[in-house]
Amino acid sequence: MQIRSIFGKISNKFLVYGIGQAFNLIAPLVIAPYLIYVCNLDGFGKIGIAFAFTLFLILIVDYGFDIKGIKRISESRNSPKKLQYELVTTLYTKFILFFFSVIIGLSCIFFLPYFYNETLLFLFSLTIVFAQVFNPIWFLQGIEDFYTSSILNACSKVLYVVLIFVFITESNHYVYVNFLLGISSLTLNILGLIYVFKKNKFHFFKPHFELIFQTLRNDFSLCISQLFLSVRQLSPLFLVGYLFGYNLAGQYKILDQIISLYRTLSQVFLKFFYPQLCFRLNEDKKHALQYWKKYVLILFSGVFISSLLLFFLSDKVLVFFRVESNLIKDLQVLFQMILIVPVAMVFSLSFEQLMFGLHNNKLYFKITFFVTVINLITILLFSYFYNLSGIIASIFLSEILFVYFYYQGAFKKIKRNEN
Repeated sequence: MQIRSIFGKISNKFLVYGIGQAFNLIAPLVIAPYLIYVCNLDGFGKIGIAFAFTLFLILIVDYGFDIKGIKRISESRNSPKKLQYELVTTLYTKFILFFFSVIIGLSCIFFLPYFYNETLLFLFSLTIVFAQVFNPIWFLQGIEDFYTSSILNACSKVLYVVLIFVFITESNHYVYVNFLLGISSLTLNILGLIYVFKKNKFHFFKPHFELIFQTLRNDFSLCISQLFLSVRQLSPLFLVGYLFGYNLAGQYKILDQIISLYRTLSQVFLKFFYPQLCFRLNEDKKHALQYWKKYVLILFSGVFISSLLLFFLSDKVLVFFRVESNLIKDLQVLFQMILIVPVAMVFSLSFEQLMFGLHNNKLYFKITFFVTVINLITILLFSYFYNLSGIIASIFLSEILFVYFYYQGAFKKIKRNEN
């Protein structure tokens, strides 16, 4: 009975968590066809490039708090004082990092022609970065309050979708799309923080800045690793826009929607189990590995079956995205090619999670640096000869490299310790 009770609690939590995260997956799919229709492929490509730009800056603001922060909160869940300290200190740290990221962002916007040509779009997009400062989701996931985090996610995305359909009505309105995302995120993030502080009776205090800088020093390698990872994930869209123009960038953005969809799906699925995995790794690595294998198998099955389904329905998916009929034939081949990436991604992200759980930050940094360099070189080389298909091949190659190196650094390490 006790086992059933525990299983029931986990199932209920996962169901609520899944419903909340589903809005993150559905919202882009709902608005993408509309944005392509209103703003055309050029505008859609510009929106995607600006959004990718903000994702890079967000990693500076987050500084690995969505990884290490969740772990620290999970370990401190029974101590209100520690929870308050972790939350307030993180907020102060994020403010400092935000100003640093803004300096980088403004420097790119005003000194690089690629960004300066769309100054208004990139400036408005910075609201997304500002909203991330107040994002309480990492804290809520750490204490496993999936109900509140799901409500915040759902309300934020619903507000964003409503704002898009109300205010984006002309092709030149593409400059406001990311701004509306930032406003909706900022509104719900602040409301979420207010709720967290009131519910837990937290209050603000001035943290010791020496401890903040110590945290920044300790987590520096993890942040740099995440930035390299971001460069690898976002560089294809930037390079397509720079080398081939915004129209082709818009076409690639449609393909990237599928990669982003599966990456988000895989990450949110894995994050649900991450706190429990960390706990089990500390207790018994052998049983933790068995636990890890079970939920990875579930994730792989879901991704593989859905990818296979999309492969046979690829032409209908492109019609859904309102791709012009004369482009569907060429894009369909690329769309079917790219579906191999999510399957490989399941294993790369799963092994990456084991790396975090085992605190292999130095090795993780080396792997991400090496694979990122290889990825950038192969993108430039392959795209020169094969255009978008070359970029897809490069992305797949990088995922395979991640799987191999993470396997050597995490999975085999546990197996060696068992022996």
